[in-house]
Amino acid sequence: MRYKVIISYDGSSYSGFQVQPNAYTIQSEIEKTLAQVLGVPVTLVASGRTDAGVSAIEQVCHFDVDNPLDTRRAIGYANSLLPRDIRIHQIEEVSSDFHARYSAVAKTYLYYFYCGRAEIPVLDKVAAFEQGSLDIDSMNSACQYFKGEHDFSAFCASGSQVESKVRTIIDIRIDKIDNLFRLEITGNGFLYNMVRIIMGTLFDVGRGKISPDSITDIINSGDRARAGKTASAKGLYLKKVLY
Repeated sequence: MRYKVIISYDGSSYSGFQVQPNAYTIQSEIEKTLAQVLGVPVTLVASGRTDAGVSAIEQVCHFDVDNPLDTRRAIGYANSLLPRDIRIHQIEEVSSDFHARYSAVAKTYLYYFYCGRAEIPVLDKVAAFEQGSLDIDSMNSACQYFKGEHDFSAFCASGSQVESKVRTIIDIRIDKIDNLFRLEITGNGFLYNMVRIIMGTLFDVGRGKISPDSITDIINSGDRARAGKTASAKGLYLKKVLY
């Protein structure tokens, strides 16, 4: 029997989502807890792995077990055992052809940031800090050049194993929420560190280092060196996986 799981977590204390040797990861904590709750080994399959320091509002996984579950009891018991920075919100039975990764059609990420002369401690817990001022209007103008289907090789960190780096950005924009700015980006898939590199490039636009319309040239170049630095993992959240 296959079960879909919706999870949220604060990734700041973890070495990413995926199980790694001798590392404290979100997947290992959830698998260990579910094995204790269900009395059988559990292997989670996630919609995608998030890197060290990256958080999720709604990560989606699935796992298979032989016997039906009392899902309400399982959720309550698991949350009583899990660390406070990981929570299970839903466990539901799904058809055997559902796959947390391959059935996904799009994902939305959020990146929170703020700027100024010095850090604001309460904001620094949840958002990235950029010293100085940023031209948010120019950054939003630059966002439009990312939309559509492109080869995003210039926005992929080294070490990626994927063959095709063509992805489609469905929507991207920056909004202001009180003292924070928020990039919201939705695409049919994302490359290794792609959102953080896009954010780092938009920071260069905001500082006037590059013009908004230079984004097209950077994309067409396929050259990672032409894009901005990889922005901090702090501030990045997986918001939703669409099926």
